[in-house]
Amino acid sequence: MWDWELIKSGSSQGRYEVLVQYTHEDFHYAHAISYDTEQNEYCLHNHALYELVYCVRGDVIYQAEGVRYQMEPHSLLLLAPAVLHKLFIRSEQPFERHTLYINYFDANSEMFSLMGKCLQLFNQQSVGSAYYGPAECAGIVPLLERLERASASDDERISSLAPYFAKALVAELLMIVNSAAPLAFSTSGNHTIDALRLYLSQNFTRDISLSDIAEHFFWSKDHCNRAFHKATGMSVMQYIAYNRVLYARQLLAQGMGAAEAAREVGFSDYSSFYRSYRKVTGRSPRAGRRFPSRPSPPSRVRSTRNSTPSRRKRRWRSSTASIPRRWIPSARSPPRCMRLPETRSDFVPAAGCTTTSIPST
Repeated sequence: MWDWELIKSGSSQGRYEVLVQYTHEDFHYAHAISYDTEQNEYCLHNHALYELVYCVRGDVIYQAEGVRYQMEPHSLLLLAPAVLHKLFIRSEQPFERHTLYINYFDANSEMFSLMGKCLQLFNQQSVGSAYYGPAECAGIVPLLERLERASASDDERISSLAPYFAKALVAELLMIVNSAAPLAFSTSGNHTIDALRLYLSQNFTRDISLSDIAEHFFWSKDHCNRAFHKATGMSVMQYIAYNRVLYARQLLAQGMGAAEAAREVGFSDYSSFYRSYRKVTGRSPRAGRRFPSRPSPPSRVRSTRNSTPSRRKRRWRSSTASIPRRWIPSARSPPRCMRLPETRSDFVPAAGCTTTSIPST
């Protein structure tokens, strides 16, 4: 589920518009605008993908691993796979951004290799998130414009150039990382927990037990559960259950039946699925099928600005319909009873990072 779809259950729906998007086996690019208010609450979540967020305009804050980033226009945020993050809306100003998700599964991809180098900073520390200001990001603006133009083109010769512009953008980002320090960043304190969280993000739909997970990481079951709970605020199986529910919510929104969605996400029986779904979302799976109510645009859409609608009747489909299942980023947000704290008193921000007080939503 994409970031702009992650409004939490119980808050007002808001509205979003995807101006352009392009799907490739190595990446997914989107230019989107969200129209929200401070009353809209977004889920704390992660993806098994690299994520780049370039802010065009908006008054928002991203929180990642306990560090809060006030996004300026034309600033950039980098997020590593499985890093928990959350979006906070601070005003009614539309939030417009370019987002690039990069496939983490294909270790042979050049884009994967480049992104891995981008986040190996500062004496080989593992960086979970990094923030760059407008001055440092000036070089990627022309590449973003070309990537958007190619993605929106109906001419196959032009649209086929999008992967090259995406790769050039990541290469330019590596140049920025090597020449300028980020204004703020976060590092992970426990590499094993990071590996465990990423493993769960990739395997939560499987029939998997705590014994299987502990054996995979050569831990005892008790130690595995205690360490994971200390780092995330929930047990391993709670984390798996709520990830399954959020994935099921996406499948229900696409029109899949509740029983089929339950099987697809890994629940062994419908009653367990129903109880977990109610616990996480506060609603029944039947209500989940009506969320969201509007159709999403196709996987590659021309910008609708300054254009005349075609008379030909278009056949709309879900924005994720053409994306392979392994490519659908998973939303990761704990249920209310398992929520991670928004701030951690034991977290010390990295050098150069400032924290910002956020009004309660």
